Amino acid sequence: MSTKKLHTINELPHIYELEEMIGFCKKYSKIYIYGASFNQEMLLKYFDMCDVKITGYVVTWYPAEICFSYREMPIRLMEDVIKEDGIGIIVALSDRYYKDIIPRFRENQFHDYFIMSEFNKRAIANQVRPREHEEMAFEVNLADHCNMSCQMCDHYSQLSEPCFLNFEQYQKDIKRLGELYDHDLFYITLLGGEPLLNHDIIKILKVTREAFPNTNLYILTNGLLLMEWESMPEGNLWDACKKYDIGIWITVYPINFDYEAIEKKAEEYGVSLTMSSNIHAERETKRTKISDKHTLDLNKSIDKFYCVSCLYYNKFNVLKDGRIYMCPVAAHSKIFNDKFGKNLELLEGDSIDIYQIDSWKEIAEFSSKYVPFCSYCDLKHWGPHSEWKASTKQIDEYI
Repeated sequence: MSTKKLHTINELPHIYELEEMIGFCKKYSKIYIYGASFNQEMLLKYFDMCDVKITGYVVTWYPAEICFSYREMPIRLMEDVIKEDGIGIIVALSDRYYKDIIPRFRENQFHDYFIMSEFNKRAIANQVRPREHEEMAFEVNLADHCNMSCQMCDHYSQLSEPCFLNFEQYQKDIKRLGELYDHDLFYITLLGGEPLLNHDIIKILKVTREAFPNTNLYILTNGLLLMEWESMPEGNLWDACKKYDIGIWITVYPINFDYEAIEKKAEEYGVSLTMSSNIHAERETKRTKISDKHTLDLNKSIDKFYCVSCLYYNKFNVLKDGRIYMCPVAAHSKIFNDKFGKNLELLEGDSIDIYQIDSWKEIAEFSSKYVPFCSYCDLKHWGPHSEWKASTKQIDEYI
């Protein structure tokens, strides 16, 4: 297993500050961004995603040179811009520059500015920047269904009929993904549903490792079947994990299960094991498992600007049937639709065909932009809901 640090959830932009900033922009006929460096360019990209028109950048003095990494925009001096009517300025510079800028605004009786927090300006820039080759992460469902029934599952596993990954299709897809990424990226997680229900799992581990010889590979499981997989007809999963250098990540639930036996077995086989009640935690934790509610707006009326506050945004790409999806909520939405007779619609722009692109950079660009499915996700009402409990399989777990 590589020594690379496992990707965790980055800090997300504060939603209420986003609301205030977008509200500020609506008051003016022309909006400028103060500053013209990378963070301000990523803020421009964010505004483009939100359909907020930006007129240009404002600076205190013209830089000796500038190299636009996103797209070119006019650059104007602050002293000229503030003389115009109908102007609003988003101050997106580092806080250390405020002592020079804000007094000059006040001296000129200019009050039409919005000061971004240091946190949000960095968080937005990090969310919308395309990931580098070595930062990319993917997940693959080996089984859509599960042997547990967790409320509010964001993969809809408790609602799914038995459904397994098609091995032949996956073999083609993972080979293609390897070609696009020159056979190396950050990590790939094999999960579900419950991945250990898939009796092709050892074959899946083999072809995944062949496609990505040096990438972090993980199985994310509830662990209930791990002991059985020591002596299955298809082979010994523990041996396979050791052979192919696969880490096992167990989500800990408040159930009667011998987790210590799993720890001992992993030590016996020399397999990397992480046990946590929160797979996105910076450190291992065995605190009480929490059910997170991923609230949906079935009318698809959520404003675009909320998307960067999603925990999945630009982090967990899903590989499914030859396409890359932004998140599991979109990738597995058919399960929700079939169960409740709804129509969470997937449009062409909600995924990207890995056989119709020439470079991994196209996936990186896709993953860092708003997609139409985002308008179903009511992010203001996402988050911890209650301690873990079994699902009632009713739609109120999602609305």
